[in-house]
Amino acid sequence: MRDKLKTLFSTGFFHVFGGNVLNKILVFLSSVILVRILTKQEYGIFTYSWNIYNIVILLSGMGIASGLLQICSEKGGEPAFCNHVLHYSVKQGMLFNVLLGAVLLLLAFLAPLKVKGADILLFMLCLLPLIQILYDLSTSYLRSQKRNQEYVRITVINTVLVLVVSACCAFYFKEKGLIMGYYAAYLVTVLYAVMVMKIPIFNRTTTNDLDDQTKQTLFKISFISMCNNGLSQLLYLLDVLVIGIIIADESVLASYKVGTMIPSALAFIPLSLMTYVYPYFAEKRLDKKWCWKRYKQIVIGFGLFNLFICLCLFILAPWIVHTFFGAQYDDSIAVFRILSLNYFFSGTFRVVSGNLLITQRKLKFNLLVACVSGVVNVIADIVLIYFYGSIGAAIATVLVTLVSGILSTTYLIYTLKKR
Repeated sequence: MRDKLKTLFSTGFFHVFGGNVLNKILVFLSSVILVRILTKQEYGIFTYSWNIYNIVILLSGMGIASGLLQICSEKGGEPAFCNHVLHYSVKQGMLFNVLLGAVLLLLAFLAPLKVKGADILLFMLCLLPLIQILYDLSTSYLRSQKRNQEYVRITVINTVLVLVVSACCAFYFKEKGLIMGYYAAYLVTVLYAVMVMKIPIFNRTTTNDLDDQTKQTLFKISFISMCNNGLSQLLYLLDVLVIGIIIADESVLASYKVGTMIPSALAFIPLSLMTYVYPYFAEKRLDKKWCWKRYKQIVIGFGLFNLFICLCLFILAPWIVHTFFGAQYDDSIAVFRILSLNYFFSGTFRVVSGNLLITQRKLKFNLLVACVSGVVNVIADIVLIYFYGSIGAAIATVLVTLVSGILSTTYLIYTLKKR
């Protein structure tokens, strides 16, 4: 046991997990501060606009940050190769995100937005994708080289900056100040990555250093990963969008967002684990015996841990909501409890199996699961929100998580067990 703990410490597991715990605590504190600074209506407007931005940014760089992580991890994080891939990815990602900025402008000026004031916020957000892609590529670059301590450092710096600057700006400029805070946080973090960590985002290596086959592989993995990740994350974004369309009430949007904060934020726990193990599973993807043994250990041990968290959240939901967010958000308790149950199924099965299938290059199956989940998500959201309001959105989330989790877990077991 002592040797295993030493190994985990030396390879950066505790740095990754501890850093992500710190990040989520800071994000939670930021949320608590913001709901106290902003009125329920102001917070609802920001929630609606930020949700639309997050839907657009699902296409960020056409998924090239995920492609970089996969092919660089397969090479064991070899520095020269990773530098060439990073340089090429920066050019392609920036070019694509210019289009996303244009999409945000079109939505701001032409889309029939249901929530008044959202158009101004979307206009303010149109340049953020250009900065965010540089941050995403920097973190993927560090992960692929297993530079876990530096990865944690850069994410914590970004989170602290978002918390401090956004809170200060929100105090003076309300919901518009939140967007100012995101710009400042991402810009300073990228400058830190380039100047202090020496990540060669802007190095002058020519794109000819990548052969055509590597480029094709990069784009293939990137595109399918974008579809997979996008459709998976849409699970948490579509509900707010549909609530905004069907109900179009800023107070309902704010309450639903509060109900989702802690259960969805806890996704950092399984994601932290995947952040750490992903490069190892990618590097050993052909050793099915090793992968199967480690996967069983993760599911059994991690499943018990997630069950404990789920039960604590479900029981303590009224106290948590009332204490941290105030009596005005007590109507979010039911949503909070339903999504606490969702955390168990998502953290134990959907997130783990979905990520490990990518390391096995089962991208087409992940895409199929994402498409099926997306269709179920749209139908369930429309029907259940129409009849049950925001509680229906939470139920739809659980339903889609169960569908995707069962499909991904079954196929991963089949992949690792077949001879």
